[in-house]
Amino acid sequence: MTRDATHLDTIASWLALEDPEPAHVDLMLLFGGSLPSGWDAAAAAVRAGRVGTLMVVGGEGHTTDVLRQLVGAGPGTLEADLIASYLERRHGIAGVLRERASTNCGTNVTLARDLAADHGLRPSTVALVQDPTMQRRMDAVARQEWPGVRLVNRPGPDGRDTWPRTRWTALVMGEVPRLRDDAHGYGPRGLGFQAHVDVPDEVEAAYDALVAAHPDWGRPPVGGSVA
Repeated sequence: MTRDATHLDTIASWLALEDPEPAHVDLMLLFGGSLPSGWDAAAAAVRAGRVGTLMVVGGEGHTTDVLRQLVGAGPGTLEADLIASYLERRHGIAGVLRERASTNCGTNVTLARDLAADHGLRPSTVALVQDPTMQRRMDAVARQEWPGVRLVNRPGPDGRDTWPRTRWTALVMGEVPRLRDDAHGYGPRGLGFQAHVDVPDEVEAAYDALVAAHPDWGRPPVGGSVA
């Protein structure tokens, strides 16, 4: 493994926050941004009876173009719709709740929470299914925006061989500055989009080494977006 690959793996492994799978969750949120392998894993949990309600979440965001290509969806297809269609076609799972308006990790959580309430759902356990590169940030946003529920992080399988390589690298590298709780990060001391996250020293060291070798990899997230 090259030095770059080792550093990227250090960051990616930390980002892929995963909790033990419980016997049952009241609500599972399957987010746009995750890959079809994650949708398959969510479908398996549903078919095994471990999920009370499944909701697919996502309008159009910074990964929608790749998802459309992977499943052959047409231009303009929203993430929630292409995931729901895939689940019905591939797994026979129909009638899932669809949240179609969100465009980033912040509104993914708040709009999903509101839609659940609109349908009379008061979940005590909520599973979060996202791409591994975005799982830790999804957890941080949900901890801030949906207090009082038990969160269960269930990232999809590692997608580095499915994403275009430059896209996967950008996803990994973009998370470290976002997750920092400083003036430029998304935590309470910065933009306030998410709960506090401690970034381990080894992750910071890996990130700094990669930016030193590839300065363009360290560009900050554009415009403070929570995408």
